[in-house]
Amino acid sequence: MLQLPKDLDDQELMKRCRQGRADCFSELYGRYKKAVFNTILRLVTDFAQAEDLLQEVFIALYQEIMKGRQIEHFGGFSRRVAANRAISHLRKQKHILVFEECHENIIEEEAENEDLFEWRVEEVKKAINSLPEGFRTVVNLYVVEGLPQEEIAGLLGISHATVRTQYHRARKKILSLLQKETV
Repeated sequence: MLQLPKDLDDQELMKRCRQGRADCFSELYGRYKKAVFNTILRLVTDFAQAEDLLQEVFIALYQEIMKGRQIEHFGGFSRRVAANRAISHLRKQKHILVFEECHENIIEEEAENEDLFEWRVEEVKKAINSLPEGFRTVVNLYVVEGLPQEEIAGLLGISHATVRTQYHRARKKILSLLQKETV
């Protein structure tokens, strides 16, 4: 088999994959497996289940490529497929994501406490992981994965107002946990 040029972009790799070049899909897998796995693990939190879901995600991605689907940004698309699979997995496992339906007006407290978010990464990860599952899911999808709140609402089957409320409550909880760490 011919050696792949390292400068091939994702679009060219997908095109060649459709032409039967399995090594091109292997290259896509190699480029994105870590990011996809981390997306899944942040939501599922069980390493073995995350590994299984990683394989399912890449099978689904391969099928989408082979159907001829035009995927503009493979990295972003793959992480969204991963988030969807992880959420579906949680639902199948009867993990109930608890969201408090709330219609209160959330006033952004941007300036206040903004400097408190400049904590070490490990402390923040630890604080996020200690959140209840519903809060943790919203924070990971919004902050880490960069999904818009409207899209998160659709993925989780909740209102946009609930996503905003969950995010703001999670943020306050994270701040509280980080402040306790420094005392």
